[in-house]
Parts: sequence; structure tokens; C-alpha cells
Amino acid sequence: MSFQLVRVDILAVFIVSFGTLLVSAFVLKGTKLRQIPTVEASFEAVRVATEKGTPLLFDTGWTGANFWGHSSGLTTLAFVPATLELLKQISKEAAPLGVRIITGTTNAVYAMMSRDFMEAGYAEAGHPEAFVPEDINFYPDNTGLVMSDVDKIHRYNIGAAVMIGGHNQTSNIVIYEALHATGAMLVAGEIWPNDNSMAALVADYLSFAEENIAIGAYLSDDPVPKAILAGEDLIKAFLIGVVVIGGLLFGLGVL
Repeated sequence: MSFQLVRVDILAVFIVSFGTLLVSAFVLKGTKLRQIPTVEASFEAVRVATEKGTPLLFDTGWTGANFWGHSSGLTTLAFVPATLELLKQISKEAAPLGVRIITGTTNAVYAMMSRDFMEAGYAEAGHPEAFVPEDINFYPDNTGLVMSDVDKIHRYNIGAAVMIGGHNQTSNIVIYEALHATGAMLVAGEIWPNDNSMAALVADYLSFAEENIAIGAYLSDDPVPKAILAGEDLIKAFLIGVVVIGGLLFGLGVL
């Protein structure tokens, strides 16, 4: 039987990082975090839709889809709480303004969760009657979802859209072209860098994957995710310091 040697330094960094996050979850509770730009841009999209008198398109692409057995599964699932929390907050912003939110998914469970979060958002805003269940669309395949988006963009002359989650370049091009035709404001951010490059060319505001994942913690009422985010910043600061100091020592010939 052969054993693969484990580098002690890598193992030590992992253990220390995990311990820091664990301690942060308790010690840093109540930490105040700044609002991230993606959320502000999404709220601005709601206001633009209000001014234009049109619904807002909220599209998360593959987010929530069943990717078990695929290397991208965990990455995609990491966006589920983030996109649902953002949908809830957008619903709260849209409810008093009378803006409909049209959304869709390729996963039946995610569709039901979207309904719960959107309905909660309208209710918390004091306008439960403004919630329209038919605005949440489920299609078993991505082609149906994309064609549905394009149809609704043109039918309702969509004036603003928030597209955050997992799409692919093929569906991106079709939806972005439709939104361009209606002159819609676009807030977009993807999971994978190659897809995000397309969003960077056409979006009014580009949201990066790291920021998209953090949305759930920023918007959640639970203080633990916020504390863990603060702990991650401590780890980043420490690692940056190690790199800088190591570079200086190497340049001086000490290492």
C-alpha cells in the first residue's frame, strides 16, 4: 500500500484557516458590513423598471439545477442562498413601487423556493397582494427557459434585468441581444470567468462571482454568515502579509 505524503505547511494553513472561521462565527457576531455594489445596482434596476413602467427580469440561469456528478455542482449550489436572498430583497424593493418581477428556473425545487422567497419579500414590504405566482416560470431544460425569457422581454418590453448565477455563453448572447433591443438596464454576473467576459461587454453593472456568493451572507438576518465573512478578510490579510514579507525577504536574499 502506498501513501501520498502531505505537505505539513499546507495542512497547517488549512487548519488555521478553518479555526479562524470557526472562532469568527462566535467572536465577530454583530459585525457591520458595508453594502456590496451588486445589491445597490439591483435596487437601481428596480427603480429603472419603475420609471419605464415595465416588469423586471430576474434570471439565475443554471443556479439551483441538479448538477450532481458534475464538477460544477457545488459551485452552482453555492449560488442558491445568494440568489434567493437577493430575490427576496428585490421583491421588497419592488412591492411598494408596483413592479412585477419575472423569474424562471430549470429546477422544480428551486422554483418552489423562489416562490417562497419572493412571496416573503412582498409580504414583508406590506404588499402581499402584489405577488403574482405566475411570474415564476419552470422549464425542464435551459432552451425552454431562454426562449421564455426572450419572449417575455419583447412582450413586456422589459426595461431592466438582473442576471446573476449560472448561464452559458450561448444563452447569454440570446438574452443579452433581446435586452439590448428593448434598451434595458442590465446587472449581470456569472459563475465562470469565460461566461463573465460576455457580461462584461454588455452589462451596465458587472458583478463578480466572489461578490455574488457573498450576497447571501450580506442580506441574511443571521449574524453568523456575516461574522464568517469578516473572518475570511482576516485570513486574506494574513496571507497577503505573508506573500509581501516573503517577497521582500526573497528580494533581499534572506530566503
